[in-house]
Amino acid sequence: MNVTCTQENLAQALSYLERVVGKQTTLPILSNYLLETEKGRLKISATNLEIGVIVSIGAKIEKEGKITVPAKILSNFVYNLPGGDILELIEEKQHLKVESTAYQIRIKGMDGKDFPIIPQYKGEYQYILPAQEIKTALSRLLFCVSLNEARLELMGICVTLQNGSLSLAATDSFRLAEEKIIFQEQKKDTQDGEINHPLIFPSGVLQELVRVITPENTSVKMALLEGQVFFEVDGVEITSRIVNGKYPDYQQIIPKDFSYQIIFEKMLFQRALKIAGSLSSYSSGEIALVFDKEAQTCTFLSRSQEIGENKTVLPVEFFAGEQPLTILFNPRYILDGLNALSGEKVVFYANTATTPAALRMMDETGAAEMRYLYLMMPIRK
Repeated sequence: MNVTCTQENLAQALSYLERVVGKQTTLPILSNYLLETEKGRLKISATNLEIGVIVSIGAKIEKEGKITVPAKILSNFVYNLPGGDILELIEEKQHLKVESTAYQIRIKGMDGKDFPIIPQYKGEYQYILPAQEIKTALSRLLFCVSLNEARLELMGICVTLQNGSLSLAATDSFRLAEEKIIFQEQKKDTQDGEINHPLIFPSGVLQELVRVITPENTSVKMALLEGQVFFEVDGVEITSRIVNGKYPDYQQIIPKDFSYQIIFEKMLFQRALKIAGSLSSYSSGEIALVFDKEAQTCTFLSRSQEIGENKTVLPVEFFAGEQPLTILFNPRYILDGLNALSGEKVVFYANTATTPAALRMMDETGAAEMRYLYLMMPIRK
């Protein structure tokens, strides 16, 4: 193999791949990148056997070839080269020599034939999704994914495609987030194009998708085939197996209506939670939110026998709800949801002290934004 490319293109490609590189000592080749020539381009691949990423960049191909080299060594070398350098990559007897204007490295590699095959989607992608909306939605969902390996289905995101919309949901059983997106286009002439039940995508592949999407990207192509999901974003291909299992019917725990609808100034809400939460961390990790319709206030209370107690009173606007209400929460769960919301004001929803409460954003007209819902379980006593 003998190819020439720019430092910028190679460095960007490696940045998409480096987190996917496997760390299994039983298969050392997974710690490598696979570099190969294909159709006049340089194709670089990485996999941990769960997620595969393939990036193709423009290059001048003098000689075809294929080799794998340690990912960390190649990345460190390329990242530290001056921008604007032209790089020549030459394969020599199971070594890869990389030369720039003033720098050179020779890396011992392994035969590219031994690298695991990463499935690639060769047909016409079934779905064309809005890239920026997908990135925003996933950033509002991924922090809700469970880290408990005892329930593998909760370690992914539930995906439902129906009636021209994409529904995404994540939960760790303490809180839940759901967002709905209208996608741009759907190809119905493919075998697996119709989805009649929810699917579970691993959170890892969606984290990589978020990293790959840049402000310049307008669309994400997606396809489903034989239990696998395939994404493509401007030449970057990501693939993963779909999680086997059934996601809980989370719609059953979302209240159909809320008797309390209360508008907060988001910044004031966040500040009160942080102050109250700093004290609650020394005790049971809970704070009390006391709503008073007559006074149009919400009082934040936290207490620790060792440290002391805190009380903060915020003005709020009651859109619905008449009787006084006190709810106990873990403040971290509310803060996580608030941090995911945009805008200056948010709507807090509740029914009783023991049923789920929720947060939504407000749009420019002052109405609740319905596409995103963040649901929180109160602490029951």
